[in-house]
Amino acid sequence: MAKERVTVCVPRCAPGDVLRAVGAAMAPFDYNRDAGPGVPDVETWWDYWRIDGRGCEFPVVPGHEDDPRLIRGSEALSGEPRNVPPSLCDGGPRALLDLERPRAQAAAEVRRAFEAWQAFASGYPPARAASDFWARHFADPDGYPQTQVREDFRTQPVIAALRDHPELRDLVGGDPVARFGDNLDTLVCEAADEALPTNALLTLDGRWLAIAGNERRRYFNEYLDALPADAYAVRVLYHG
Repeated sequence: MAKERVTVCVPRCAPGDVLRAVGAAMAPFDYNRDAGPGVPDVETWWDYWRIDGRGCEFPVVPGHEDDPRLIRGSEALSGEPRNVPPSLCDGGPRALLDLERPRAQAAAEVRRAFEAWQAFASGYPPARAASDFWARHFADPDGYPQTQVREDFRTQPVIAALRDHPELRDLVGGDPVARFGDNLDTLVCEAADEALPTNALLTLDGRWLAIAGNERRRYFNEYLDALPADAYAVRVLYHG
């Protein structure tokens, strides 16, 4: 039982009908649905939901912040409006959602982190990722204990030096050797693909797809890009 988010896609409709359309799309996955003859069996279910993109709102295409078709959900279950900045929304017609901005920002951030790490690490001997040490431990738990794993990883010259640069560590993470093991182009593409997806995608034709792994994240992006301009994409928080 957990709260997660699904991006629900519904066909063009009047702004006042979006909540109903999202409800109709979510209905087959209602835990309390009447699972009689003809009702499809599903693995995913929810017992309550609400429109709420808190923390993963869509950016609005500049100049369209006041468009009445944009959706901004309520606070919790009280029905009180959330204080969502005009530049963000919980959903709206695909043409009003700036899908490229978060991708570009994510790509720029990983590029900056990659280049900062490369410049810093160039002054030290090559280091190994923590997973290399853990693999040795799992192969010989008694001969190579966990305490030694942590010690050997942390005392590598570049990892030890990183502890004295907290701002850089915040940027590149605790194991930059593993994080930046791929080439920059691959890292940039993966970062861009990770910027928009939620835990799941509910498509126009009623498919609920769990979004995990590079292939599914790429599909999520391609699906949103290919949505009709007037179809809605809406962030929905659900408990399931």
